[in-house]
Amino acid sequence: MNVEIDHLTLNVESPDACVAFYHEVIGLLPENYDAWKQGKAKFPSVRINTHNMIHFFPPDMWKEMGYLLCSPGKGNHVCLAFAEKEWTALLHRLEEREIKMRGPLTLTGARGTGTSIFINDPEGFTVELKTYDHE
Repeated sequence: MNVEIDHLTLNVESPDACVAFYHEVIGLLPENYDAWKQGKAKFPSVRINTHNMIHFFPPDMWKEMGYLLCSPGKGNHVCLAFAEKEWTALLHRLEEREIKMRGPLTLTGARGTGTSIFINDPEGFTVELKTYDHE
């Protein structure tokens, strides 16, 4: 079977804070953020890689999309996997900003067992940060 995750959508109170966090702390690149700020896009996003994104739906989208959205509180967490070089830089950014980390833990993911830490984004959503690269 050839199936992959295309995107994750989060309902957020502050898309600005989320784009800044996922860009500045996690290291993901903003997409359509300027267009959203100019009113030319309905929501901003960050790109995980060429095939995956995270969309941040602001409150006005919740009403507009209505029944198409999942019930609040149904999300658990998202896991982002990093290569060793990016992992080291990520840990440095988290420490610089004094972001509370839970872990490290050895946990199983889509590619086997890896090292994970957990943080919360500005909206309180849990983000698992994982590396499969073992030193």
